[in-house]
Amino acid sequence: MALTSPSGTWKRTEAFLWSLGVKPDWANAQLCGRYGEWLGRKFLKSKGYRIVVVNWRSSFDRRQEIDIVCRKDGILVFVEVRARSEKALVRGFDSLGSRKMKSLRRSFKAYLRESGDEPLHHRFDVIEVDLPTVKGNKARLFHHENIAIFG
Repeated sequence: MALTSPSGTWKRTEAFLWSLGVKPDWANAQLCGRYGEWLGRKFLKSKGYRIVVVNWRSSFDRRQEIDIVCRKDGILVFVEVRARSEKALVRGFDSLGSRKMKSLRRSFKAYLRESGDEPLHHRFDVIEVDLPTVKGNKARLFHHENIAIFG
């Protein structure tokens, strides 16, 4: 299954196939990233989070993006999903450098400004997805909650 530029129909088709247990082509990094985000959304929903927005982009600067915005217990949660091979040298969480953190901080502030949402509390979480390299293995997910990013 080698899907490249996903339209809404392709995204629904991917999600349908993944829900049936069809795995993506592990050589396609973009597809693996979308699969990791899909797994992250499923994981969050199973933990009682309500998804508000997926793949949000600023209307003023398209480079500012947020993988998932969700809510739980009245808290607005910004989520960055980091999908990597389980044999990667750097874990997904550790791949968040200062440059990426600065970019995320700008994106979160832009979301709050553009959405008009003024929650009492908000936080930043990271979902790390370790994608299997051996056929038959399952992806492993790690949820890092309340990462210090806001200053």
